[in-house]
Amino acid sequence: MKKGVMGIVVVLMSIHCLAVFAAEGTANPDLGSIKGKVMDADRQTLPGATITIEGMNVGATSDVNGDYTLPNLKPGTYTVRISYVGYTPVTKAVSVKKNGTVEQNFLLTEGAELREVTVVGAFSAHRRAIQQQKNEMGVVNVVSADQVGKFPDSNIGDALKRINGVNVQYDQGEARFGQVRGTSSDFTSVTVDGNRIPSAEGDTRNVQLDLIPADMVQTIELNKVVTADMDGDAIGGEINLITKNTPNHRVISAMAGTGYNWISGKPQWNLGFTYGDRFFDNKLGMMLAASYQYAPGGSDNTEFEYDVDEDKVILTKAEVRQYYVTRQRQSYSAAFDYKFNINNRLTFKAIYNRRHDWENRYRVTYKKLDGKANKQSVVLQTKGGDDDEDRNRRLELQQTLDLSLGGEHQLGALGMDWGASYSRATEDRPNERYFGITIKDAHSEFFEDVNGRQPYSTRPIPAVNSDWEIDELTNSDEKIRENEWKMKLNFRLPLGEAARYGELKFGGKYAAKKKERETHNFDYADAYDGDWLSHLTPQIREDFMPGSQYPVGTPFINNTYLGSIDFGRMKGEEILEDAAGNYNARENVLSTYLRYDIRLGRRSSLVAGLRMERTNVKYSGFNWIVDENEDESLAATGRQSHSYTNWLPSVLYKYDVSEQLKLRASFTETLARPKYSHLIPNVNYNMADQEATIGNPRLKPTTSYNFDASAEYYFKSVGLASLGVFYKDLHDVIVEESWKGGAAEIPVANDYRISKPVNGYNASIFGVELAYERDFGFITPALSCLGFYGTYTYTHSKTRDYKFEHRVVADGENIKMQGTPAHTGNASLYFDKWGLNMRLSYNVASSFVDAMGTEAVLDRYYDSVNYLDINASYTFGKKTKITIFAEANNLLNQPLRYYQGNKDRTMQVEYYGVRCNCGVKINL
Repeated sequence: MKKGVMGIVVVLMSIHCLAVFAAEGTANPDLGSIKGKVMDADRQTLPGATITIEGMNVGATSDVNGDYTLPNLKPGTYTVRISYVGYTPVTKAVSVKKNGTVEQNFLLTEGAELREVTVVGAFSAHRRAIQQQKNEMGVVNVVSADQVGKFPDSNIGDALKRINGVNVQYDQGEARFGQVRGTSSDFTSVTVDGNRIPSAEGDTRNVQLDLIPADMVQTIELNKVVTADMDGDAIGGEINLITKNTPNHRVISAMAGTGYNWISGKPQWNLGFTYGDRFFDNKLGMMLAASYQYAPGGSDNTEFEYDVDEDKVILTKAEVRQYYVTRQRQSYSAAFDYKFNINNRLTFKAIYNRRHDWENRYRVTYKKLDGKANKQSVVLQTKGGDDDEDRNRRLELQQTLDLSLGGEHQLGALGMDWGASYSRATEDRPNERYFGITIKDAHSEFFEDVNGRQPYSTRPIPAVNSDWEIDELTNSDEKIRENEWKMKLNFRLPLGEAARYGELKFGGKYAAKKKERETHNFDYADAYDGDWLSHLTPQIREDFMPGSQYPVGTPFINNTYLGSIDFGRMKGEEILEDAAGNYNARENVLSTYLRYDIRLGRRSSLVAGLRMERTNVKYSGFNWIVDENEDESLAATGRQSHSYTNWLPSVLYKYDVSEQLKLRASFTETLARPKYSHLIPNVNYNMADQEATIGNPRLKPTTSYNFDASAEYYFKSVGLASLGVFYKDLHDVIVEESWKGGAAEIPVANDYRISKPVNGYNASIFGVELAYERDFGFITPALSCLGFYGTYTYTHSKTRDYKFEHRVVADGENIKMQGTPAHTGNASLYFDKWGLNMRLSYNVASSFVDAMGTEAVLDRYYDSVNYLDINASYTFGKKTKITIFAEANNLLNQPLRYYQGNKDRTMQVEYYGVRCNCGVKINL
């Protein structure tokens, strides 16, 4: 399909409709409109309500704030009908005057049918999300804050894994990155209130979902099909986090809880508070929220490296790691809106997230296990920080800030909204310190279970004494900064009376991004003359979860001593290899779009659009070179520029077979831009070690043609059953190619081990999604307190048209696409009655390729996972509601595990243990 063809069709359709619009004189200034809000009896907004005018094939759907608009109406009286799942429909006569806007709000009450078959609990809180999902044009999954609260989820990533088609990857026991529909996390965009937020990570565009507590959002929207008015960099989909909006009445809530982790053996603390109200005759709305979490934890870890020698996989290095991590998470948000009148409104939103990770790591390393006995060694390394706050731990401080100012205006028939925003993400690692001691000691012949699940040495580590030497003593500072400024302007033009010929949307957006990474690491091993031998402490704890065969109680340099070392008195030598990763990036994206929405009769609707995104990038970095004599040099690369344009067409169709059964089909084109680290124009090589890494500033973005079809049946009580299929045709997929040999960028042709990002292949992904959620009241009303929520997704990927520079693809070999688990699923059983809610939740995902090796046997896989969680809560009170809750996560003690080539060949396995929490929530 040629790019831009769909756009031409859209433009021609729009011109035709504009002609009809002008011919019928619908630009008549006498036309008026009806605007308002849909709420329940408690004045809670009802998103996704269906608003129709009887006798006319027109209507609207309330947005996430419950607002709706019926435009371009001739003066007169109209019968407006509001319907919403679980509520009694409301019909009301509304009079429209010349050139005026009538404000008409609606309050809905629960229907008798719902009260008979469904309890007021998990699904009662969830019905708003279901109704919103029901009326969307595209494939959308909506998770309300109330529904998140029914699961034992501490952050956004944990909540997302409950959605069909979503898999998450973990860090220190918490979900960090989300994968949607069999695509890697690089292919999914994360937005806050529609604005894509920057990443605090130095290498990737991925947004860390564990930065944002689950109780800081009002709604999570997963848009699996994007329309022309949305950013196009969303091959997997767009995760839109809608922060707490201004309320319609006073809202006050508070939460306090505590917890426990097996590894740290220390208590955890959780606090939250929300306050919202309206002032000045309801013109000014305000919502303030804060969340605080303090979680001491840790992990037990082993890691292994392999190589191929004469077609045999051999173990080259083994590590045993003990982590102690204290994670402190803070989040603050504010929302304001000022309503001048029914046609003009200003909004301001801000959210700030801050996460401290204080970490100590104690690592045993068995080095050069593939070498001669006299070359092998053991290294005992302590990772820590300075003595700030007497923690003596490495601090990783990640922060994100998003500020947005916007307005909504009605200029006659023309609707307009605008926005300006500033986003910032940072990561700081001050005074990150490593102290390692080493001794020559051969272990290769003493390793058992090599190429197995848990390789280990049967030979004890030599007693730590004066025979040991300092292997490393370093102190580094790292700063990562990403700033982004965005401006947008959108217009909505109804065509014909009451938009009978549809609605035309058009607008533009400009985003300017700046990203910098600055790391300076100094080696003080030669300058150190202290007495480290008298500052040892035993580590690798008892009950080390990978097994008792590992060296429990090994002596390491004490973290308190490491934190007390005054490096200002010593002269260090900068480690240029770390400085070689520094870079400066500029990226500007200008986008415009045209979107046309129309109802094609009483049952069907169509959305067609075209988006253009023009990307300009400028990157600079450093070249690090080590010659045969191990002499180093570091030189700036200079700035390199690159530009490209993407035309992204989209067509979405929806057919309402009935009020309960909805059919959808769509075609869209989307893209994924390369990682920051991949675009740095650097060439780093070490002649002594024969290793090299090469950047690629000419990488193309990955693009995808996306086809979707789905059927959803919504039960008259709260619940649904859905079936969806999707197909993605991807081009220029980016992979990091690894090989042994030479490269044109390296002047000396030797047998180097080289890695370089390339547009490696084209690919396709086929998938099937199933979802079912319903209480058992359809069997008998007595079982309405019991219910089931389940999802399953199958994906199959295939690669083709290989464009590797060096990796040889054997005949018939199908290189697996990275980040594509074949099976993901969720199941949840719940009980909800008398204020008591209990839920048992299970999550499963199969293994998938995470990174490509020099050959297939060295490909890295993220192993399959099985998570079992349980939680319970009891709510009582009428005006003031009090909820007591308790939860336990990871009951199966599922580790994070990577393997290489063979499922039994462990690369990394990390255990976190069970986490328990309990507390109380109060809603006034």
